Amino acid sequence: MRTVRTVRRVPKGLVPVLVPVLVLSVACELPANREVEFASSEIGKGAEIRASRVEKTESFALLASDTLIATVELRDGELIRFARVGYKSFGPNAVNVVISEADGLVPRIASCAGVGFPNFHRGAPLGHHFQPSLIDVNEAVRRSGEVLEEIQFWPQCPQSWEVQDKRGVN
Repeated sequence: MRTVRTVRRVPKGLVPVLVPVLVLSVACELPANREVEFASSEIGKGAEIRASRVEKTESFALLASDTLIATVELRDGELIRFARVGYKSFGPNAVNVVISEADGLVPRIASCAGVGFPNFHRGAPLGHHFQPSLIDVNEAVRRSGEVLEEIQFWPQCPQSWEVQDKRGVN
């Protein structure tokens, strides 16, 4: 008896379908997904929180980019939402403690670069608002009472400062 083996070729129309399926199966290990997992595990360490949620701002992000949004529910029911969360938001080398909402209040700051959320990190221009200064997002969660008080007394009306040169031009 002779055994004949045949090899079936994949039809040409099936190749474009297989490639996206393979890409989606590999997508679970993308740097952006690992950043979400890292931030989820780090947020609220050492603080008593009721719940936390970390989500991407772009649903199909591939690379880690410090653009996550973290929402922390404190034990007394108050919410603090952090923007620009990522690898650079935790530990002694953190650079972002950006608060986008605190218990329903949304702080905004206008600068030459545009209007956005304030960064209260110790190296940022608003870092002096806390003494001692905030090191990372976890410390902001631990000191949530101070953060909520700062946002509660945030100026409600628009304020701006301008500098003129010798000719009077802004």
